[in-house]
Amino acid sequence: MKDFPFSKAALVSRNYACVLVGLALFLLLPAIRLQAAEFPKSSFSATSPRGEKLKLKFEDKEKFSLKTADGKVLVMGSYKVSKNQIEFTDETGPFAAKDAKPGKYEWRLESDKLSFSKIEDESEGRSKGLTRTPWTSEK
Repeated sequence: MKDFPFSKAALVSRNYACVLVGLALFLLLPAIRLQAAEFPKSSFSATSPRGEKLKLKFEDKEKFSLKTADGKVLVMGSYKVSKNQIEFTDETGPFAAKDAKPGKYEWRLESDKLSFSKIEDESEGRSKGLTRTPWTSEK
């Protein structure tokens, strides 16, 4: 009878390695799921360059609003999310870029901070407002 090409120690080491790889994948799955989190339908705040508090609210039916602390509407519109990208379309309000094409951004949520990175947007005002500073979750 021929000898088996792997020694018993080699088989044990290989099995041990497979168990470790499986365990590592099991432990990493929750972290992978967190990175692919859904876009938060919530309210976020930031401070404008003039020092006033602004509130950016994402609602059901893919609607958003940007208001001042006292409730004055600056922009209302719609948004579409696809994985880690979001597209804004302004519809009403004194700061709305009504004639501009929808703005496309990459979004990232880390802890309670929502940040946007511009992909393409012809509205300079919308781009500056969204990307200037992270937005803090209001709980």
